[in-house]
Amino acid sequence: MPFRVLCGQFAHETNVFARIPTTVADFRAYVGAVGGENVRRAFAQSNLEINGIERKAAQYGWALTHTVAAWATPSGLVQRAVWDTFALPILQELERSRPDGVILALHGAMAMEDDPDAEGTLLAEIRARIGPDVPVAITLDLHANVTEAMARHASIICAYRTYPHIDQAATAERAADILERAMRGEVRPRVHLARRPMLIGLDEGRTTTANPMTELLARADAIERERPDVLCISIQSGFAAADFPEVGPTVCVTGDGARADCQAIAEAFMDHAWETRHFDSVRYLSLDEAIAEARLILAKPGRGPVVIADYADNPGAGAYGDSTFLLKAMIAHGVANAALGALIDPVGAAQLIAAGEGAEITLEIGGRIEPEYGPPLRVTGTVLKVTDGTYVASGPRWRGTTHRLGPTAVLRVGGVDVVVASNRLQCTELEVFGHAGIDPRMLDVVAVKSMQHFRAAYEPIARAVLICDSGAFASPDVRQIPYRHVRRPIYPLDLD
Repeated sequence: MPFRVLCGQFAHETNVFARIPTTVADFRAYVGAVGGENVRRAFAQSNLEINGIERKAAQYGWALTHTVAAWATPSGLVQRAVWDTFALPILQELERSRPDGVILALHGAMAMEDDPDAEGTLLAEIRARIGPDVPVAITLDLHANVTEAMARHASIICAYRTYPHIDQAATAERAADILERAMRGEVRPRVHLARRPMLIGLDEGRTTTANPMTELLARADAIERERPDVLCISIQSGFAAADFPEVGPTVCVTGDGARADCQAIAEAFMDHAWETRHFDSVRYLSLDEAIAEARLILAKPGRGPVVIADYADNPGAGAYGDSTFLLKAMIAHGVANAALGALIDPVGAAQLIAAGEGAEITLEIGGRIEPEYGPPLRVTGTVLKVTDGTYVASGPRWRGTTHRLGPTAVLRVGGVDVVVASNRLQCTELEVFGHAGIDPRMLDVVAVKSMQHFRAAYEPIARAVLICDSGAFASPDVRQIPYRHVRRPIYPLDLD
């Protein structure tokens, strides 16, 4: 008899300080939210966890039951209706199918309106239904805030090992391999968790440069090769825009049974995270510095655009994507042969679409949610293109998935083509511009609203990458965040 395995994907990175709540509509508007056997068809060409699970199910001959596949752009607290729509079907299917194993793709930083540890609660609910012996494997984003409840109720934890995240399917395959061994009775996986008094660390999990994160990942690979009893080592840099005692970096060692030596590995890794807590590989530029440096770079021989990343207005961290600070600076400095994407403003997009392609229009764009992070900007320009904002991603991050920016228009203001969109979406793909008739390869300057994920698609075409702290909502300085519930003392709020 084949093993019966239940799988699902339910993920959100919740910025609890963001003003806009996360709704069912947000999940449906992103890359879709589907259930049952529709999951297999919806993501057949993607690099997502579901496909990694599918490949392993075929290899091992599992009888796989799909539940849901749903996630949304990071934003504010998740409404209870989201849980009812996407978590309850997972729990209900558990009771019907009585699986031999469970594998779920989670994020690890989802916070509900009434529950700061939504994934810990979900796993506890699963355990209550299947008992202590059925193995449960979960995959996590490496920005997870892993809690005691998550470590207690999951048998196996496997986090991404890349940032930008391009190993989603591979991570699911690693988790599935361990799950298969657990269902066969070859191993009895248990999770060992360690943390330190830190809100941030491990260079925010970046894996595009040599840093404490990549050092620990290399050590993890070596230990897993040498120690058959160490099934998986997962390193999470945490997500600081949460406000509860268990926020921050963690290390999870999934061992064959409860083992003091596995706990010792987790503690040693966290010692390294603590000792290197001040390391930051990014040089954050002001608006004026970024534009001045871009001009210096462009004055020298080279090919490809200078990419300026608006770190602080990254929707992928829960920012609103509507800050106008960078756009205003680009216009004021006369930046030409340039584009910015995407400025999230459904009101402005609707006005541009109503005006139509070729129209000259004066209007205010951006700054709709919290104007102190970049107020509405009055501009005059020409509407170049109107689209429905839909494209299929081709970059390493989201390859094969359909993205929906919603009603979208391109407005040329001076020398800058601005992609004005309706749905909040981090700019990770070249198609943010390409679907609207803009080839970023042919530009001198490309401004993207992203912190790090843009690198997967944009670094290969860029002559240089600059990181700008524009002063928008997601500033890199966590000391500005009004925490109320984190454990104290903690770095960097209280400790050096």
